[in-house]
Amino acid sequence: MSIPAEIAAIRGATELHDWFGYWPSFHDAEVLSLHLNRVGTSSLQVHTWEITKEVDDRGYFVTSKHAVVEFTFEAVSGLSLNGFNHQNVIFGLEIEKTDSGVRLTLDQCYGLAGSIEANEMSIRVASDNRSWIK
Repeated sequence: MSIPAEIAAIRGATELHDWFGYWPSFHDAEVLSLHLNRVGTSSLQVHTWEITKEVDDRGYFVTSKHAVVEFTFEAVSGLSLNGFNHQNVIFGLEIEKTDSGVRLTLDQCYGLAGSIEANEMSIRVASDNRSWIK
């Protein structure tokens, strides 16, 4: 899947696309952290990966291309969030342009879900070294 036209101009969107070779759906990804600030920059970190067609010896699909994706928001203008708990798995993640900037929506699966609206957003991809696992 190519980069959706409405978000191609977001700083870091091309790097995220290039990491996977397509635009990821974030299906079953996990929210690792959410930092909200009244003024300035806020951020959301999500662990995601690619599910391959391979199956391991236990019958689970093999995953690859693990990454922690950080979404950085400038001037958060709206929030609608619920369900934060010890594990925050999302069904998917969507980004759309709005009249006043951008909206990121976390589709509910287990834990955190909702939307964040901001004037601007950027994306940073870091390969996952699993250092966040406690």
